[in-house]
Amino acid sequence: LRRASHMGVPTTILKDPRKVSDKSFQAICVAKLVEFLTEKGYPHKLSPEILKAPPRKDFFQIFEFLYSMLTPRYRIGKKPEEEIPKIFKELGYPFMISKTAMYALGSPHTWPTILAALVWMVDLIKFGMRVGKSIDSFLFPPNEDEFDTLPESQILFDYVEKTYIAYMEGNDSFEDYDEQLSNHLNQKLYGISGGIENLDEENKRLENELDSLEQEIQESQEKLKKMQEEEVCLKENDEKMNKYLAEMDGYVESLEKNYQNVEKEIETLAADLHNIKASNDEKQLIFESQEFSQEDIEQIKIHRKDMLRQIDDAEARVANVDQEIWSEEMRASKMLETVESSCNEYNDLAQLLKLIPSTAQYACGVDYELSSRHNARDKFTDVVKPALQSLKEQWAEVVHEKSKELMMEKDVYEQCSADCMDLDNELKLKESQLKRLEDDLEYKKQIGQKEFEKQQEEKEGLEKEMSQIKLSSGKTLSEGQKEVRDTQKSVESKMRSMEQDLELYKTFLKKSFSKLIDHKERVEGILETMTQKLEEKLQTVKIETERS
Repeated sequence: LRRASHMGVPTTILKDPRKVSDKSFQAICVAKLVEFLTEKGYPHKLSPEILKAPPRKDFFQIFEFLYSMLTPRYRIGKKPEEEIPKIFKELGYPFMISKTAMYALGSPHTWPTILAALVWMVDLIKFGMRVGKSIDSFLFPPNEDEFDTLPESQILFDYVEKTYIAYMEGNDSFEDYDEQLSNHLNQKLYGISGGIENLDEENKRLENELDSLEQEIQESQEKLKKMQEEEVCLKENDEKMNKYLAEMDGYVESLEKNYQNVEKEIETLAADLHNIKASNDEKQLIFESQEFSQEDIEQIKIHRKDMLRQIDDAEARVANVDQEIWSEEMRASKMLETVESSCNEYNDLAQLLKLIPSTAQYACGVDYELSSRHNARDKFTDVVKPALQSLKEQWAEVVHEKSKELMMEKDVYEQCSADCMDLDNELKLKESQLKRLEDDLEYKKQIGQKEFEKQQEEKEGLEKEMSQIKLSSGKTLSEGQKEVRDTQKSVESKMRSMEQDLELYKTFLKKSFSKLIDHKERVEGILETMTQKLEEKLQTVKIETERS
């Protein structure tokens, strides 16, 4: 059911009116092309000498760089000789570029036409950069009182465009499009959603969403602050534990040295005691086997007193040594109790590391608990301490990345807020424009009504004149017919002029429609891409916030 378009397609091949073969024209084109490519950062080697007769590779690189400014991320295909003429034709280049010209790029009779086409493409890119997104303002200039709504001419243009496309596809009824047109005009007259009350509700809804987003951001900041505080506490506990373990290591070494010294003293005293007992036994044997005089007995008593005194002194020293050993053992037991309590606190913190999901994924299967006092020191030095250092570095990277993502999301949120404000301002402008255009339409209707009444009066006057001519006896029938023919000719000439004006208006509308359809499709594609990216960013932020 698709209908064929009645627009004519030119069949004649246009001839380039520019002096393409002129050397001076070629030099101007080369200089213009070099200046533009240099200004836009062309990444390859470039000079006027190369552009006098460039190799195929250099031409393809230049074309790819220029066309990528119109179509981002464009890469030339496997058959550039067929692809490049099609692209020039799609861009609207008025002159034909053949495939044979692509195969003979560097020849003197082919390169000037290709160079002129590249310069035309540079002019097209410059024009596109100047116009940009403001083409609607050129085609539909806003009025002073229309700052936030579309102009009426643009609304009517969209309506005609959509109905024409539907008509070309075989549709004969346009009730949906009429309803959309009515809704757009009502929105332009009464505002979005039909009035100030709905606007207030929409504004409240947006404010609630904004408050919820700010609350989520604040909660994520508070969670991040708590995590940073926990990290600082863990760092302090780690430093205290390392310092305490170092002190304990030194104290244990000093205790071991004292214990070794005491054992050596005990061994020495035991050896002395053994020697003394052996000497006493020998002396007892001698005393029993010999006869003693009174002097010997006195000396033995004196020597016995000395020996008893030495034994008492030795026993006193042994008692003192035992007391010192007991006191050292008590200090060591207290120290071990302190170490065990510190280890229990550390094990509680290590269990917290396992319970936190965001921390467990960085634990890498390491058991941070210290179970036995015998291998606790070796395990802490060899396993736990390096794992804690690695965990600390990983958390530092995570905090840095989350802070960076938070700043990026804040920038995106501020940009979205600015875009919303701009759209609100445009909506107000368009509403004022619609109001002014409605006033102009009403004024034109009144003028048209007055013109119609005037034509009716003229028609009635002509009818009266014709009746008077028929009744008049002074005029003949041929004279009356002549006057009627003159009147008809004047009316037909006016009709022809009006038809010519109508054709000119239709031609202008067709050209405007074709340009605006392309522009609208491009703008809609950009808006859809930006909307999709923004939704993906917001979804990513929500997921990261829920995880954190």
